Amino acid sequence: MTADEAVVENEIVEGQPLTLEGGQPDSSPDTEEKQENKADGIQKRINALTAKRYEEQRRADAAEAKLRELESAKPVEAPQVVDVPSLPEDPYDSEAMAKYHRDMAANQVKVAQDAAKKAFQDSQKVGQEERQKAAQQQVIATYASNAVNDDVDIDKLRAAEAVLGQEGISPMLGQHIMMDKHGGKIAEYLYDNPIVRHELLALDPVSAGIKIANEIKPQALSSTPKVSNAPDPLTDVHGGGVDTKDEFERKYPDTVFI
Repeated sequence: MTADEAVVENEIVEGQPLTLEGGQPDSSPDTEEKQENKADGIQKRINALTAKRYEEQRRADAAEAKLRELESAKPVEAPQVVDVPSLPEDPYDSEAMAKYHRDMAANQVKVAQDAAKKAFQDSQKVGQEERQKAAQQQVIATYASNAVNDDVDIDKLRAAEAVLGQEGISPMLGQHIMMDKHGGKIAEYLYDNPIVRHELLALDPVSAGIKIANEIKPQALSSTPKVSNAPDPLTDVHGGGVDTKDEFERKYPDTVFI
């Protein structure tokens, strides 16, 4: 049992019939349909939890990678040199002192303007990063949900992503796969077919995208079982069909076993 199944296991008890108020089993004709609907709802809940678990893990991994990147690329900031006007040698020189005070006032205005400009640029950068982060999180959430709907095992999906990352998949190609509705199936197929994976990663992003659309994606989806909408076959067939009696029954049709 997975962690997600454990969360919802108390929502249904295997083999226990649904009961009406008062504790009596519901013998109405739609009991089986109710049970199927409830089981379907629980499966959807498990799928949602699975996708959420994947999304949270991806966020944690991304945050850790970003922290390492920032720590390794953090520049050594040189102390900022402020060009402060020099005090005149003769403090009794009224003209020199007047110029000094004008220069000091202008310098203070410039310092304030530079500080305001930097604060604005920093806020703009933070806002842009937050918007990019929110957009990427939405892509991850949709990617995970689609993968679960395609019956892709989340642990296998993470293993596939790790292999692709180790083998040098470009960010552009990785984003292209994640944006595809069946991106999880594509990643799973690449994981299961290393020769195809190596051929793909050797291409430029545009050629790789074309190969995915024309070759890899159809192959990946061909392994997905298709659900038929045709009604179940009849089990009680009458008329001139195939004789289901064995040789003994045909020879001794009136034999009765006690």
